[in-house]
Amino acid sequence: EDWDAVWTEAMAVNVHAPARLLRHAVSGWLDADEPGAIIGIGSWATTRGTSNPGAIAYAASKAAIAAATKTVARNYADRGILAYIISPGVVRTQMSVDSAALTGGEAAVTATLPMGEWVPPSDIGELAAFLAEGRARHLTGATIDVNGAAYIR
Repeated sequence: EDWDAVWTEAMAVNVHAPARLLRHAVSGWLDADEPGAIIGIGSWATTRGTSNPGAIAYAASKAAIAAATKTVARNYADRGILAYIISPGVVRTQMSVDSAALTGGEAAVTATLPMGEWVPPSDIGELAAFLAEGRARHLTGATIDVNGAAYIR
């Protein structure tokens, strides 16, 4: 695998595109009567690192967008713009299934999880919807871990 190509793609997908969205959202909300909420999707790889050396670019890209989102929270909270990071653990996605296949299979991964199950994607979606409603304004800037106690800060 071409390391430079993997790095470039991870940065394009996980940093450059979301950063453009951040910039446009903030710009549009600065003068809005009802500013909105930015919800970034992070990864526990941003604080734990990753046990998969092939995922270095992924971990770095998720850390970059987390820092950008937290910077938006810090600088625009006084204008009503909220920003959060949801940091999932092992969510049942194709990427996680593919990764598990490289590290002993789904059963081996599941055995390492305190709840004995992968995070359902709906848990992430429901949390994002709750945050987007603005009902937890004082969580702005927070990273919210959703991993069934697999990683506790």
